Amino acid sequence: MAIDPKELTRIPETAASSRIKYIRLLDDDQIVEFFNHLLVTSIEAKETGQWEKVSRYIEEWEDKIGDNLAAGRQVYETGPWTPLSKPLSQCKVAIVTTGGVYVDGDKPFDVTGDWSFRVLPRGTARERFRIAHEKYDLTGVLEDINTVFPVDTLKELEASGAIGCLAETNYAFMGFIPQPEGLIGETAPEVARRLKADGVDAVVIPTT
Repeated sequence: MAIDPKELTRIPETAASSRIKYIRLLDDDQIVEFFNHLLVTSIEAKETGQWEKVSRYIEEWEDKIGDNLAAGRQVYETGPWTPLSKPLSQCKVAIVTTGGVYVDGDKPFDVTGDWSFRVLPRGTARERFRIAHEKYDLTGVLEDINTVFPVDTLKELEASGAIGCLAETNYAFMGFIPQPEGLIGETAPEVARRLKADGVDAVVIPTT
């Protein structure tokens, strides 16, 4: 099916702009190659009206980017594994989202990079939730906060008996953290301590 050129910038229809954001992780020669051929492909698409060629070109590079990321991925041989000690129907479950959610009146996240966290009480009125994040499409979350902070969904699971209960206190991070040292050394351990002190048995981590 033919693609309107404007659709190439829309998310999630083609997600073209999100596909190429990791180009910077490739080596210099690959980056030059990508943009040289992207220019040629775009000119050809303009002349023929076949903009799907641009989408296919970006999809081809998506694989190269994925291979590059996989090659640099850290592997942990002895990661902590904590099996549930009781049925999920008896567990207190908390939400820790990376969607940049915060409550109106609290300090917004720094969208240029932020490893701090925000507290999200389960009883917060929906109209008080705000989002500070620029690295994912906010269309869905602005319509329904449950896409990144599924508080209503967890309440439904609580009511049905699928989980024991939803924690009174939940947490949010802003998932764009270029320098994660503060997250690793300070804020993530602090949230873990709070969850443990609150008697939380399991955590749902909605990602973006």
